[in-house]
Amino acid sequence: MFDLEKFEQEVSFNFEDTFTVEIIHPVSREKTGLEIEVASYRSERVKRIQRKLANAAIRENRKNPKKIGTVEEVEERTNEIVAASVVSWNMTRGGQAVPATPEEVMKIISDPRYFFIAEQVDAAADEDANFTKRSRKA
Repeated sequence: MFDLEKFEQEVSFNFEDTFTVEIIHPVSREKTGLEIEVASYRSERVKRIQRKLANAAIRENRKNPKKIGTVEEVEERTNEIVAASVVSWNMTRGGQAVPATPEEVMKIISDPRYFFIAEQVDAAADEDANFTKRSRKA
């Protein structure tokens, strides 16, 4: 049997915490020096964006039920969700800090040259274990 009380004593989730992703170079497989603080897809920060996008899609469907979304629209929504998970980073361009504003993060996440950054952020934000702690009893 699965005992909820025992499980709750063994495991604690904090989806509002962040996880540091050390970005790996896509060819050399070495650390790039880029570290990104990522929020869980289950965090309120990301869920707010997911809800906003879902509500917009519902409203659009009500206005035009026969409209079929495009692949580009799906990609854009996906990128917005990935970008919402980025809390901070140590990225620079030409020695100048690149702020982790929503606009700057979207530029990087959406740029095909930086696919490896988007993929690694996505994987980290989606991995519940990154936001889970086990008690010593477990």
